[in-house]
This record gives sequence, C-alpha cells and structure tokens, in this order.
Amino acid sequence: MDTTLLLEFHIFLSTIYGGLIAGFIYDIYRTIRYYSKPRKFLTYLGDLLFWTITASIFFIILIRNNWGEIRGYTLIGFFLGITIYIKLFSRFIYLLCLQVGKFIKGFINKVLSIVFYPFRVLKKTTPIFKKIRKIPVEMFKEIKKHKRIISSKK
Repeated sequence: MDTTLLLEFHIFLSTIYGGLIAGFIYDIYRTIRYYSKPRKFLTYLGDLLFWTITASIFFIILIRNNWGEIRGYTLIGFFLGITIYIKLFSRFIYLLCLQVGKFIKGFINKVLSIVFYPFRVLKKTTPIFKKIRKIPVEMFKEIKKHKRIISSKK
C-alpha cells in the first residue's frame, strides 16, 4: 500500500475510534441523567457539557491524526463509530453503567447517612434540649414572681 493511502486508512480508523468514544460518553451521560433526573435548566447545561466534551474529542482526534483537516471520510468515520457503538455495545455498556451508578449511589447514600447521623440524633432529641433550655428561663420567671411576694412580706 502507498504510505498516503495507509495514512488515510489510519485517520479513518482513528475517527471510527472517536465515534466509539463519543458513544461511550453518551452512555455515561444517559446514566447520570437516569440517576439525577435533572430539571430543564440542568438538562440544558448537561447537554451543553456533553456536546462540548464530544466536540473536543473530535477536534483532538482530528488535530493529532489529520492536522485538523475535515474530509468526507472523517465525518463518515465518526458517524460509523457512533453507529457501531450504538448497535453493538451500547446495550451492554449502558446496563453496566447503570449497575456502577447504582453502586455509587448506594455508596454516597451510606457516606451521607454516616455524616448526617449526629444531626438526625440531635433533631430527635431536640425537644428534650428545648425543655432543658426552658428550665432556667422558667426559673427566673418564678424567682421574679416570688421575689415580689417575698420582698413585700417583712
């Protein structure tokens, strides 16, 4: 093979690889959205972040392998990589991402329950502390009330 043709084939394969990476990032993004259930504004921010990361990956691959030249076969390679990923790998990788996300969510919940445990105990015992805190106030009120009675008697 001619070296230029071999170089073009290498660039085509690297763009397919970039499409596979973009598909993987999309599955990670879908998993994050599944567990976080963002509202409208955060969805817009997440979409913007996803497309920024994906475009950055495409440009890095193009600059490193093709000196930034966009040709028809590079676009075909990216779309072919995404299509291959969605058709062959996405189903399994997405299920794996969901399992990892479930584990991470459980781990974070455990850590947060440990961190917030003292606050929950304090919240449950707060009525006792309120009663204890009221004792000096009640005492001073009673002292003032009885001071008038005692000071009036001689």
